[in-house]
Amino acid sequence: MTPKLKKYINGSVKICITGAMPEKFINLCVAERIYLWGLSKENEKLYAWIELSDFYHIRPLVRKSCTRVTVKAYRGWPFLAKRIWRRKMLVLGAIMCLITVQIFASYIWFVDVVGTKATSPLKIAEVAKEHGVKPGVLKDTIQSKTIENAILLTIPEVSWVSVNFTGTRVVIEVVEKTIPKQEDKAPAHIVSDRDGIIMEIIALAGQPAVKKGDTVRKGDVLIKGIAPDIAPTSPNQPAQSAPITTPPQLVKASGIVKARVWYESYGEAALQQIITERTGRQEMEVLLHFGENQIALKRAPQPPFDLYESEIIHKTLPQWRNSQFSVESTLNTYYELRASLHEISVEQARDEAKARALQSVQQSIPESAQILARNIEILKLNEPNLVRIKVGVETVEDIGISQMISQ
Repeated sequence: MTPKLKKYINGSVKICITGAMPEKFINLCVAERIYLWGLSKENEKLYAWIELSDFYHIRPLVRKSCTRVTVKAYRGWPFLAKRIWRRKMLVLGAIMCLITVQIFASYIWFVDVVGTKATSPLKIAEVAKEHGVKPGVLKDTIQSKTIENAILLTIPEVSWVSVNFTGTRVVIEVVEKTIPKQEDKAPAHIVSDRDGIIMEIIALAGQPAVKKGDTVRKGDVLIKGIAPDIAPTSPNQPAQSAPITTPPQLVKASGIVKARVWYESYGEAALQQIITERTGRQEMEVLLHFGENQIALKRAPQPPFDLYESEIIHKTLPQWRNSQFSVESTLNTYYELRASLHEISVEQARDEAKARALQSVQQSIPESAQILARNIEILKLNEPNLVRIKVGVETVEDIGISQMISQ
């Protein structure tokens, strides 16, 4: 046992020695084999540390040396045990709390299912519940391998499953099977999705209905869903043989049809604009919903301000077990607005209108389209307070889409 540990277990006291001859007290302690340490002197006072067991034997020495000893500090296990005993109910409560936490930590209170995309997590949770995984059961009663095998056998869409414990939570991690999509082989034409001029056509299946340079409208057939005719090539076929007519064989047409397409969009901006900003004043309304009933905890005047904007926050309390009774609170906050007239230059209005027109036209252009040209035109209007921009974009893109052949 180390000296420090021994001192802590036995306890030690810091004493202050005052009097005419404090050195005589130190000599008497040495003679009686009483160990003192940490000696220090401040003015006429002498400080030292002494073990708790020796402290009760120094009274005769104090009388002989005509000194006075007072306790300044103490430390060690005996003093800590005394404080604990004085607060035994607090310690008992802490112990009971730890025991309660340990007991509750040995149960499962939450069940989570992660990794699902097409499969319903409720379906997996129901299978796990049938095998004992539900809130309120002991961790030791859950057989992870049994539950994993049950989920794999019951739900064929799952290819891998793992049951893990995280505190009082069971996490069921699954990996779903990748099922390839079945290709639709029903007969279909390739038709035009928009107006344009054909630039390139490659028919992989079916018969081309247009050629390069043709102008097509939306809905025109570009590649017919009919199998190409195969001419007889046998050299023994008679020259004057009668033609054999067979019904056309319908197929699902496929191919690439690229065309030049034009888009137009408009954007406008006013030279005088009304800007609103919050003044800092606000009104609040709190509503509480119990099922179909509603209670207003706080009402706001209607209308709250001449000019305002509102912000609505809905909060729903969790339902109790399987109860269908729901409690919801609604917080409506109304902010007062101040309107002011703001004037901008013609250049600023032009840039703003241009940005709006480009944003509008960009929403109509597919991401795979190749932009060939962009034309921006400022329109002349009779309204002096308005600037309007016309944007035209020319692209090359695949305009073919599949359309079922009606039988």
